[in-house]
Amino acid sequence: MEYLRLRGIGASPGISIGEVLLTERVIFSSRKDGISPGQLDTEIARLEKAIERTRRQLTDIKDKVREKIGEEHSFIFDAHLLILKDSSLFASLKKIITEEKTRAEWAISQIHEQYMSKFESIADEYFRERKFDVSDVLSRVYKNLEPVEQEKTHDDKEKILVGHDLLPSEAALRLSQENVLAVALDMGGQTSHTAILARSLNIPAVVGLRNITKRVKNGDILIVDGTDGEVLINPPPAIEKEFISKRQRYENYRKELRKTAKLKSLTLDGERFYPMANIEMPEEVKPAFSLGAEGIGLYRSEFIYLRSTSLPSEEEHYHAYYRCAKEAHPAHVYIRTMDIGGEKNLPQLKIEKEPNPALGLRGIRFSLHEKALLRVQLRAILRASVLKNVRILIPMITEYEEIKEVKILFQEVKEELKSQKVKFDTHIPLGVMIEVPAAATITDVLVREVDYLSIGTNDLIQYYLAVDRSNELVSYLFKPLHPSILRILKFIIETSQAAGKEITVCGEMAADPLSALVLLGFGLRKFSMNPIFIPRIKEVLRSVEFKPIQRIVRKAMQLKSAQEIEEYIIERVLVKYPKAFLMGQIN
Repeated sequence: MEYLRLRGIGASPGISIGEVLLTERVIFSSRKDGISPGQLDTEIARLEKAIERTRRQLTDIKDKVREKIGEEHSFIFDAHLLILKDSSLFASLKKIITEEKTRAEWAISQIHEQYMSKFESIADEYFRERKFDVSDVLSRVYKNLEPVEQEKTHDDKEKILVGHDLLPSEAALRLSQENVLAVALDMGGQTSHTAILARSLNIPAVVGLRNITKRVKNGDILIVDGTDGEVLINPPPAIEKEFISKRQRYENYRKELRKTAKLKSLTLDGERFYPMANIEMPEEVKPAFSLGAEGIGLYRSEFIYLRSTSLPSEEEHYHAYYRCAKEAHPAHVYIRTMDIGGEKNLPQLKIEKEPNPALGLRGIRFSLHEKALLRVQLRAILRASVLKNVRILIPMITEYEEIKEVKILFQEVKEELKSQKVKFDTHIPLGVMIEVPAAATITDVLVREVDYLSIGTNDLIQYYLAVDRSNELVSYLFKPLHPSILRILKFIIETSQAAGKEITVCGEMAADPLSALVLLGFGLRKFSMNPIFIPRIKEVLRSVEFKPIQRIVRKAMQLKSAQEIEEYIIERVLVKYPKAFLMGQIN
């Protein structure tokens, strides 16, 4: 048996060793089988029966998943049932069958190809991954065109799932079973349903392996290292022993971090800080709080558009926001209005393709261009604010005039709701995201117009350094500790605090131990991040004293390069606080 070592994307941390179990894929027909005009009604009835079978299956699987792993993970099937009910999607299928006089297999194949092509044109990884929801539903309908076969029985032996990709419903069903040790996939990213679910269930996962399905067979032995994004095929005994030891170190590390989640968020000298969570779905609130989150620092409301193939109604917006506010209460929830447009395109919005989407109609620019959509969203957020723990966050502000325009619309919506005698928090805070250089350098102007600020470091760094971090040719230049980045962050944080306004960082810098220490040194108190990183950051900040870190960071600011700054801070912190980075050392 050949020993191979493959690199992929670590989607869920942890290490597992076990046998391969290859999953099967649905292969859509590339053959166009014609039918006679007299067979049309029969073929459409066949499609409708397949849709009904699929509906029953999804409802049944949803109930099983809810029973086994909880309500928060069964939401996938609500989204799929909504897709199944979408009249426009299945009207398109019937149209192909009728006009082209062809079997339903061909119609589904064509619609599937159309949707996959639309989603592939989306640059944003999180949005692009949602194509699997549509693919999942169409795959089930496709299989159900034929009489339903008995599900194949799998042995109870623990296995590592290996596949080209894992559709959302299959991921929820398979990963809820106790015999899944880990997942290794050709496709996928950190924002896929499989990745989110695997992290929630503490199942190691590596995705984006490209061709692992061609490299393994059932019964091969795999080591899946989701921490470092590595998969080892048929490893020799010495390598296996090394990873067994590493697995134990990781388990000890994870247990210690879990303990940290329950401890107070205080530095050694008693300075209070607030770890918060970035989420996409209301179902993520409880798991985030179990990891130590003290609020939802960023609720990405765009996800609502991904649960339906048509535009979501005000009620759909409201129910998602209210559920999130209720689950988090009394902690605060910062709901960002839709950050859609540019590279974050969605099929149902029919946004024209732009030559330079990162600099185009996105964020608040898109919302002000499509005010009817923004009005629906603002109404829903206000209605969901009755518990008085909701905040509104506006993305990609560039100038004062945009804030002024938003506030006028905001006031109009408030008056509208008052006239309809609809209850809401009349003092709901309104804040903006600082994520473009133009906004960053006029923080002193913008901060006077809003109740709070939130720094989106991912975009701010990209725009400030003119570096596309997803471009492997220049990604080495994406340096959060670049002196220019630290200077602008210091200015934003200190300017906000001088104005008596709250300030949060919700980009990836908040989740990086070294960057978090720098931000603490600037006086930042609110750190919002992917929930899985909260225990780690909490442990790091609890291991140091605020004032000495402030002095270390002040001296580091006099250095000339990101490398010098990084080396100086690590050296000075480790001399004074040798345990500060200990929780990150598991290799």
